[in-house]
Amino acid sequence: MKSDIVILVVLYNKKVEDSTTIRTLCENNFNNTTLIIHNNGPHVIDFPICISRKIEEKFDSVIFINTVENKPLSFLYNDIIDKYDLAKRFIFFDDDSQVTDSFVRAIYADGYDIEMPKIISLSDNLVYYPQANGKVVQEDGELNPFNLFTIGSGLIIHRRLINKFEKHQIKLFDEHYALYGVDFSLFRNIYILYKKGEAFNLITSSFLYHSLSRTEGKDPPFRKMERLIDFALTVRWYPSLKLYFIFLIKCMRAIFFLRWNEVSVIISTYIRGDHPRCKKWLSEHKK
Repeated sequence: MKSDIVILVVLYNKKVEDSTTIRTLCENNFNNTTLIIHNNGPHVIDFPICISRKIEEKFDSVIFINTVENKPLSFLYNDIIDKYDLAKRFIFFDDDSQVTDSFVRAIYADGYDIEMPKIISLSDNLVYYPQANGKVVQEDGELNPFNLFTIGSGLIIHRRLINKFEKHQIKLFDEHYALYGVDFSLFRNIYILYKKGEAFNLITSSFLYHSLSRTEGKDPPFRKMERLIDFALTVRWYPSLKLYFIFLIKCMRAIFFLRWNEVSVIISTYIRGDHPRCKKWLSEHKK
């Protein structure tokens, strides 16, 4: 079925019925909309009929994809965009966003290339994204591409933005990244195209509640490593003198404190140029 709107919800280590995103989406009725629920692992999960029927009442089409491969988000997002080439809007979610009425209204609004909802942390009720020039954006309005970024969950992407990227033969999401950096790299490329003369209409007119790891206590070790990978890839593909300086400082600090694993991750990622899961995915699925 052809739909104008495609909503992707990516689950990881969570059942369908436990997803805040799916639960709050289903408090609304969506017209001409396909919902894709993509279980990205690590285990196969059930999609009980009693739950699927309730969800299907809210959308024109519901597709459930059950995998355990932990597909890199950059590949997952780009593949959805390529597959649904007639859709006019795409919304990408993780599993723990709380959808609001203002966000649903923004889906059906027009005139933007990207709607960037204000992200309110569920833990402290403060706005953390979008950020422009190092400051959190609190008010509705148009945003300048310079030094602008937000998280990927809840982005509403219009076909106009995709067409502008395709004109320059650039994929919307940088496939060197797998987890962290997938969303931020989008805005780095928007700014690169902006400097080349491309015009963008980037707005924020809605809000979402979201579970943010940065506000919910100390990061587990795997998140620290993922952030190091993100940083090393950014230095490699979006370099600046400031980033090179920070890269050097991080390496020296890790060496000083004998954190050899961090040194290895930073340097090997920079040399390799992509996330290990991206390389693995390419070798197994893009032959």
